[in-house]
Amino acid sequence: MIQFADKETSHLVRQLWELCFDDTNEFIDLFFSEKYKPENTLLYFEEGKAVAALQMLPYTITFYEETIPFSYLAGLCTLPEYRKRGYMAQLIYKAHEVIAAREIPLAILVPAENWLFAFYEKYGYEKVFEEGMKPLYPIQDILQVHQSLEGAYLQFDSLYRHKDFCVQKSLSDFRTIVKEQIMDSFPPKYNIAGMARIIDADRLLQLYAKRNPSQDVCIKIKGEGGVPSRILDVNKGSVMISENKQPDLEVGSRTLCRLLFGYKINEQETIYRKYFPAHHPVMNLMLE
Repeated sequence: MIQFADKETSHLVRQLWELCFDDTNEFIDLFFSEKYKPENTLLYFEEGKAVAALQMLPYTITFYEETIPFSYLAGLCTLPEYRKRGYMAQLIYKAHEVIAAREIPLAILVPAENWLFAFYEKYGYEKVFEEGMKPLYPIQDILQVHQSLEGAYLQFDSLYRHKDFCVQKSLSDFRTIVKEQIMDSFPPKYNIAGMARIIDADRLLQLYAKRNPSQDVCIKIKGEGGVPSRILDVNKGSVMISENKQPDLEVGSRTLCRLLFGYKINEQETIYRKYFPAHHPVMNLMLE
């Protein structure tokens, strides 16, 4: 049985985290005081026992020069003795339903290990964020030149706000980042590899169309995961459902996700490169 966490079950979420991850108590305290909210947490109960959980953290990303919300899936965990029973799959599918009901068009996550990239592909996720090799601008340097956290945040925000396809941080997010950095003695940080899943293709294509008003492309999205296939006509900055127009492209949701993010477009077929330009999505400082 799946249910949202509440005040009475929040301690169970923390217990699962402690049993499944190797984080320090100091980090867990930080996460549960700053990021955790029961209304963004799903628990799976087996015979009255909490055996799996995940969290849907609210963030924003610049996407075709507009700031839109996404849900960051974090803390996905199942007790070892209850794994390989499909509980996490049920939680992920339920999370997608919740995210869609909240009118959030994207879900994003960071696989903890390389083998998990293939695991999450089964749920419609596609790699669109690349691991960075160059250290980020040090948070410590920003803090040293500002007397207030708010002033430091404005400088931090200026580093990323203008970047398209970049995960953004609020002042609250920045406060948590600073606390984590202090806790770990300001280690070097890098852009991180991650995956995205389209929740609302129509909305994301509308943003693409708005920024590409001269584009004319008809796209058939293959039916997956119980969602029927449909044809969307992108023309003159708008998106319309088409019933009988011959599509220029036929793609699954994972391929569409990669195309919309412009991730490694040079590796795609020529027909895709005709309609979708290359971009360089960026994600970092997600309490990884």
